[in-house]
Amino acid sequence: MTIRKLLSLKLVVITMTIGLVIANAVSFGSIGNAIAQSNQKTEQRSHPKNHEIQMGVKELSDDRIAYKINKYILRDLVDNSTTDITSNYDNHIPIPGPTIVANEGDKIEITLINEMGWGYPSVHTHGAHYRIASDGTLKDLNKVSDQAASPSQPYTFEWDAGNGTAGSWPFHDHTLGRNVFGKSMDGLETVGLFSSIIINPANGKVDALIDGIPTKVNVKDIDKDFILFVNDDVFWGSEIDYTKNGKHTQLGINPTLTAANNSIVRFNIQSIGNEFHNFEMNNVHWLKPGTNTQINSHLIGPLANHVFTIKADSNATYFDNSKINLLAGMKGNFVVADNNGKSSMNPERDANVI
Repeated sequence: MTIRKLLSLKLVVITMTIGLVIANAVSFGSIGNAIAQSNQKTEQRSHPKNHEIQMGVKELSDDRIAYKINKYILRDLVDNSTTDITSNYDNHIPIPGPTIVANEGDKIEITLINEMGWGYPSVHTHGAHYRIASDGTLKDLNKVSDQAASPSQPYTFEWDAGNGTAGSWPFHDHTLGRNVFGKSMDGLETVGLFSSIIINPANGKVDALIDGIPTKVNVKDIDKDFILFVNDDVFWGSEIDYTKNGKHTQLGINPTLTAANNSIVRFNIQSIGNEFHNFEMNNVHWLKPGTNTQINSHLIGPLANHVFTIKADSNATYFDNSKINLLAGMKGNFVVADNNGKSSMNPERDANVI
């Protein structure tokens, strides 16, 4: 080896040594810590949670019955820290009932309390995984046990938001009846005992139509979730506003849905009852699930679901496009507001709003 090559090699070694010293003194003291904090934040966000929910069943006026949140604790399954999110839910009793929002990998435990003094209500989900003891049905159907809350004894249901459960799913009563035994095989979900569980995908991304382009958006960038239940003759609605720390608000029958201009919103359309409906929104298009095909209507049957995510930039009317239900008033408005809270409706652009 020549002297010139030896000198070059020595220079490289000295340079690397100085670099390591600087890295230890500077990088690991600042950049290294920043990286560690970033990783820690990412890891914290991905921790699975245990949802410890105490839910009551209450009889309302007008022959309605509904679920309500009594207590809701989120427990981190890695560091065992807890967060009480009970205050995120309405104090009054909502229809549809309280929406549960989870991520793939989470566990959900619901202790159902019968606050009516009669009957045997339950919760039966169409989305999360569960063992037969948490099916929320009667022994006559499941061949194992009656899974419902009596007036004197709560019942605990355990769900698993396992891999492949991402989506928006209805849950409802499957055991309550008004006969002399207080039981029925079908349940009384249509009088108000229905709600949703939204399970976000583990990768944190959902399909969306933004400015007419199919894309994926981060779940954390969704500003609002709208939950619309299509009943046989009305829409029941609620919303979750993530710009207000995940505040849940019950919106009532055929509600007006509001969103800030250019915000990202997700529609969770569920169906309850016995009829098929063709859900439609004029002035708005979205992606047909699993495709890049743009649609503005979708046929939905009993206890089925339909989910889509869009950017709010056009006022619209949503409705069941069957003539009978439309004439009966089965419709509501979607209103996009500017930063000052004023409607951004453009008379020419939004001329088709009903």
